[in-house]
Amino acid sequence: MSTNPSPTESSSTEPGPSILAERTLLGIFVHFIAMLPFVGLIATVVIYVVSNHEFTRANARNALDWHLFVSGSFLATFVLLFGLDALFEYVRPPEIVETAVFLPVFALAFFAILLGFLSVFLWIVAMAKAIFGEAWRYPFAPKLV
Repeated sequence: MSTNPSPTESSSTEPGPSILAERTLLGIFVHFIAMLPFVGLIATVVIYVVSNHEFTRANARNALDWHLFVSGSFLATFVLLFGLDALFEYVRPPEIVETAVFLPVFALAFFAILLGFLSVFLWIVAMAKAIFGEAWRYPFAPKLV
């Protein structure tokens, strides 16, 4: 007597979980990929453009919105800090005016650094939400894509 199932019995087994049809691994890991320095933004754009799965595109869009928001805040801070510093090298305003101009710029720099630290936490939350099937939008991030 053989205990091995016949080929007809093994083909009647249930198919695998349909969970991967609803969500993809790329849709989950796109948040981690977006965290990678230097290549994160480009890789997320490529995933968003190439993917035709709605879950993957939604997660890539959310990660891309956040990435553009944080990168834009750093770029704006950089341009304002060094641009105003270079301007004030040629034009010497009164010290009170210079302080009044730089105070909001330093507040923006503080905000950008805070967003950078917050990014690590939010990317982990977004990846965890994607594991459970939700394309979570990052807070404060405008819809840019």
